[in-house]
Amino acid sequence: MSVSVSTEVYGIKDAIKELKKIDPEYRKQLNKDAKAIAQPVTDAAKSAYPVQFLSGMKYGWAQKGRVKFPYDQGRAQKGVQVKVDTSRKNQGTIVITQKDPAAALIDMAGKKGGSNARGVAMISNLQTKFGSPSRIMWPAYDAKAPQIEQNIADLVETIMEKVNRNIVAI
Repeated sequence: MSVSVSTEVYGIKDAIKELKKIDPEYRKQLNKDAKAIAQPVTDAAKSAYPVQFLSGMKYGWAQKGRVKFPYDQGRAQKGVQVKVDTSRKNQGTIVITQKDPAAALIDMAGKKGGSNARGVAMISNLQTKFGSPSRIMWPAYDAKAPQIEQNIADLVETIMEKVNRNIVAI
């Protein structure tokens, strides 16, 4: 599950490409800085996972050979991960995902509706007790959005200054 919000910054892709030529070490630092920007969201999401959601989620369950449950708070917290993607096809993306299948199901169950009786019952119970999807990841981002957007703007400004300083020096 990823939280998807976009802020368009024109020219950032070229600036990052130029930065790699100018100072490869600073380019590596950029990834660390981007992960630090996402830290408030990941911390908020991790702290939102309770010890137990629904009582039946403590039991094992697999669907088509893929293990979905049991839910474990520690695995849910470790499943919240940040990836910085500045590949050629992306402008530069910070993606926050939930890698734990049980936690991802808990967060998003009911988004498209259930297909069987057990699924419908689980979705109904989750919605009654914890609200509509997304229950964890999106609210964590929403609570920290102004801080994240300001930190991204500051990082972009730093990158542009570094690149512009080098262009003027040439």
